[in-house]
Amino acid sequence: MTEALTPAGCDLSDFPFMPLDVARLRDSELASNETPEACWAAVLLWAASWHQVPAASIPDDEKWIAKAAGYAQRGKIDKAWSDVRPGAMRGWVKCDDGRWYHPVVAEKARDAWQAKLEQRYRTECGRIKKHNDRHEGANVPKPTFDEWVSQGCPTGQPLPVPRDSGGSGEDSSGDRASKRQGEGQGQGDSYSEANASAAGAAPGKSDAPPDPKSPEELAKVELWRAGRALLLEADVPKAQCGTFLGALVTQHGALLVVEAVRAAVKEIPADPREYLKATCLHLAGQRKHLNRQEAIEATNRKVASEWAAEGETA
Repeated sequence: MTEALTPAGCDLSDFPFMPLDVARLRDSELASNETPEACWAAVLLWAASWHQVPAASIPDDEKWIAKAAGYAQRGKIDKAWSDVRPGAMRGWVKCDDGRWYHPVVAEKARDAWQAKLEQRYRTECGRIKKHNDRHEGANVPKPTFDEWVSQGCPTGQPLPVPRDSGGSGEDSSGDRASKRQGEGQGQGDSYSEANASAAGAAPGKSDAPPDPKSPEELAKVELWRAGRALLLEADVPKAQCGTFLGALVTQHGALLVVEAVRAAVKEIPADPREYLKATCLHLAGQRKHLNRQEAIEATNRKVASEWAAEGETA
């Protein structure tokens, strides 16, 4: 059986645009030999596969495929799907991971994935260079692209600070990363209350117990540290970082924006501002759906309870 046509970790969910070779599609056998309905269903499947993981693939699930192609509603497959399916699935190949892949979409996905990795690699090299420039005696080597890929594409890992550097980012063991690193590169998921309290401690009161922090307060501290570092690494002007993050918090709330920042720190997008805005909108939509679903379930429970009570008194 054919091997998967894109890498297992190929994730282009933050790529809103899928390349479309206009001439190739226009002159293809799909366009000349299939019905308009089948052609449209095929394009919808290509688009759906672009944001699957691995990209350019779809699951071997008939209901899922029919729904993605626009031929399933409320869990039922439209009768017309049997006529449209052969054309919509034209060119798809079943691979050894049990998923269907489209060779042309996979070709575009591999190019996009390579570009994404190269952008992450450049960002990581820039971070290492800034670290070496900030700390006298630091000489962290920059890996080659192939070495970086073979190591699992690590980004934002703590970098060693020389013991004699005298920098504020060094702890008693001399292994702590620089302040910029601790702010946003790979630290968002492990932020502690102690760190939040220490950040604002007054001189002479370091031994006092930290004031209790609410989840919202901790979220704001984490947001500022990680989000600001992420934006600065992407060369966003320092004066614009706080304004941009503040606008997101005003619109979506601190806790939701922190979730978006955490996702961005892991993905290292080329344009973190657009990524954060899109992720916030996505998360806000999910929460709206969950709240609506909770209301529906509460109503159902209330009606069931009323019916049960009427049955007991009848």
